[in-house]
Amino acid sequence: MERTRTASFGTAEERIAWEGLASSCVPPLRRLGAFMIFGFTVFVATTTAVVLFYNIFGARLVEGQGVAPPPEAFYASMAVGLVLGLGGYAVWLLKSLSSHKAFSRVLRRGGLDPERPTAQGLKAYSDEQLLALRSRYENLGEGRLKTLMEKTFGFDADDSFSLGPLSVLPRTFEMDALRVEWEANLILASGAEARPEISWWTESRHNLLPRRADEMRRLLFALQYTKDSVRTLKRRYGYRSDHWHNTVPEGKLWDAVRDLEEARRIQAVLNRRPGVR
Repeated sequence: MERTRTASFGTAEERIAWEGLASSCVPPLRRLGAFMIFGFTVFVATTTAVVLFYNIFGARLVEGQGVAPPPEAFYASMAVGLVLGLGGYAVWLLKSLSSHKAFSRVLRRGGLDPERPTAQGLKAYSDEQLLALRSRYENLGEGRLKTLMEKTFGFDADDSFSLGPLSVLPRTFEMDALRVEWEANLILASGAEARPEISWWTESRHNLLPRRADEMRRLLFALQYTKDSVRTLKRRYGYRSDHWHNTVPEGKLWDAVRDLEEARRIQAVLNRRPGVR
């Protein structure tokens, strides 16, 4: 039965399972901030309601003068806001961890390691996501995240990828060759040490798991690496693109203009989509 399930776990189903796993990993500090804002809002609303209640129904010692609520009412309002904020965050955290655990089981039933998404290669990643990740890697300084991406995806500073202009585009022969290069790096490195784990906490901070390759996601990933390429072009050849014909080396001008126009086109498409900025 396990073999049957593994064999029928295709790329589309695999990406859906990875999407569910990644979606359960929301940055915890950002979510804590949101719940604390909610708790503070409850505190302000409750305090306002208490003040109004005492001024409408409370006994006035002096005619025409307001009624001050007792300090206990203020502390109670504060406690309610704090409990709702922290309690809501605790409930969300438990649900997030439970969802992560559930999707991890789904992936394991499909013969995959939920903490090592590239253990069987890079097929779960779309071209656009890989290029976006590689573009992010290009702009990282030396550190733990850069090392993690090297060991997880096979990225290398001397591989065939480059920005300013982009050396490779999705769904091309060059992209297929780059995938082979990265997977070869992973195979060569696999004997030296175990591939690092991408835990719930790591994914919450760095967004490294495969995502479903729908149209919107492809556009967002493409915007990321094309904008990175345009920024690199501007740093190298000047911030006025109308002067690039004088500064960009021969043979790179067409690709430079292509990246600039593509970034503008994708941004325009996303601006027309509701809920996308």
